[in-house]
Amino acid sequence: MVATTGHLTLKDIAELAQVGRPAVSNWRKRYDDFPAPVEESTPRKPLFEAASVIEWLKRNDFFPEDAEQELQVTALWAVANLLRGAIPVENYPLVLLTLLALDKDPAFQPSDEFEKLRSRISAKTIEDVENGIANLDLKDYDKAAQLIVDRFLGIRSRGARSQYGTSRSLSSAALAAAASTTTKNVKTVLDPACGIGGTLLSAGKHAPTAQLAGVEIDPYSASLARLLVHLTEQKASIKTGDSLRYDPFSDVQADLIVCEPTIGMRFAGEELDHLQRVFPNYPLRGLMSDDLFLLYCVQHLATDGRAYVITGLGTTFNDRFKEHRQRLTAKGQIEAVVQLPGGILSASRIPVALWVLSTGGVREPLLIDASGQEPESVPQRIADWLTAARNKQDTDVLYKAVSLADVVTNDGSLHPSTYLVQPTDPNDAAAEFDAAFQRLQTTTKDFMNISAPRVSADTIPPSTTSTTMGELVNAGHFIRIAGSHRYDESQSTGSARLATPNDNVAPAFVNDFDPEDLLQPGDILMPRLGTAPARVHEDDGQNWVPSRHFIVFRAASDAYDPYFIAACLNAPMNSDSRGRVPRRNPVARLVIPELNRDQQAVIAETQRSLDSARSAAHQLERETKHASEALINLVFAGK
Repeated sequence: MVATTGHLTLKDIAELAQVGRPAVSNWRKRYDDFPAPVEESTPRKPLFEAASVIEWLKRNDFFPEDAEQELQVTALWAVANLLRGAIPVENYPLVLLTLLALDKDPAFQPSDEFEKLRSRISAKTIEDVENGIANLDLKDYDKAAQLIVDRFLGIRSRGARSQYGTSRSLSSAALAAAASTTTKNVKTVLDPACGIGGTLLSAGKHAPTAQLAGVEIDPYSASLARLLVHLTEQKASIKTGDSLRYDPFSDVQADLIVCEPTIGMRFAGEELDHLQRVFPNYPLRGLMSDDLFLLYCVQHLATDGRAYVITGLGTTFNDRFKEHRQRLTAKGQIEAVVQLPGGILSASRIPVALWVLSTGGVREPLLIDASGQEPESVPQRIADWLTAARNKQDTDVLYKAVSLADVVTNDGSLHPSTYLVQPTDPNDAAAEFDAAFQRLQTTTKDFMNISAPRVSADTIPPSTTSTTMGELVNAGHFIRIAGSHRYDESQSTGSARLATPNDNVAPAFVNDFDPEDLLQPGDILMPRLGTAPARVHEDDGQNWVPSRHFIVFRAASDAYDPYFIAACLNAPMNSDSRGRVPRRNPVARLVIPELNRDQQAVIAETQRSLDSARSAAHQLERETKHASEALINLVFAGK
């Protein structure tokens, strides 16, 4: 059995017991013998002795029958939690992977980046982590390293490094899958922006005899990449450097290049002057980082080589790269452009494109439109799309080969959906038109039944004194709660819904929350950014938790009407319009007029009536817009 050393979070306990976090919170309240948090933890983020928790779960029959095999993973998180408070969470992987490497090979030489982090951690903590790793008795260091990277740097992790390619990164998996279609006779694989090396190592598995080379500008990430190479026992040369400006592989011509560069980064004038000497054959003024990496990859391809590069979608049609698109097309260096759906990137939902570049000889680039596909399905299907398009076979996405004349005629665009737009079926357009106008008629009738509040200026109570929201919180009338939950697009169901400032977005769900996180009727939800209106949560029979975009005010006394407070928070005098983007004043300066409860009720009732009218007006606006679009679509459909 694995010896479990270290601490567990509520999330760790829930995962081990195969329950939700609310169940763990309930156990803590219901069972007096549930292990107490360790002294060094905080009330908001309690930590528990791993061995005590596991013993308690087994004693109370909450330990699942099949959980024994997961104990090693749980023990790994318990060891990682020993670093809590010593360094930021995003720095855990470098420390843990280095200590894994030393456990595997005591002669391993730690990096300078590790030594810098170690200087901030007590010797006892380092010793505890080392002992914890030794107690794991690991056999598969590769798996342990990948678990750590996924846990702390993967999708939905915290910190700037959440963008890096992990085993759950859709963009990384899509790049490797696309590259797998042209790995025959590949001797050299290059990733000029390799991050922690996930994409490079994945692509290398499809070309097991090839030499792997990667460049990463961030020393921390480059160190992590070298650690992953060591722990996975793959062979790769990882350099810390800047591929565009001071390329450490300037003389390398690669058979296969994979690259997910930083998107949309601008360069200063002096940087462009230097880059112009690196890329003498292209005008560079105005180009962004992803534009330049396309040019870099073309320059570094060996004969018959292929480069697979993910860029922002704008690179396929914007003016700044127009001349380069046309020139690359004329030289036969663009084999394909695949338009991908939003959600492929780990840290952003911006739409992107996958470019397949060649050394030359391509007469007509292939444009493939996969923008309407589910992001999660792309890694499993992209190889089939490319293979089918190359062989002129049917596939489940639209594609088309375009000539240089087509590109020039379309103002230099290689934007797939521009070329592959499908004509609207007249029958579908007619059905949508009838449905849109039927909904509009219903909404119009409902709108006509709305009556304005029957009030006059004489009935509205004035106030000559005021307080602030900050003072009401300090006086104990309200409890201030910071929303902390994040949107997770992969969560299609859950035990609670996620409240967001935008009511028009598709429902989002949350499973990992504490019972005290649930919104209560009367809670006031105030958006943190901009001047989106604050609103009062009402009971609709659903469980809701606040997103991290809200500050929640929960009444702790009956002195103030929540609807009155919400109306005050939305008042123009509580917004600051001095900047480019209006925003609400800080909580300490949000002015609240002083009225008695009966006077507040007058304001609250009037405001509720106005909110209902505004909601109906927004619905009417949406239905009118939809009907207008259906009208014009019917004309274009030729019905």
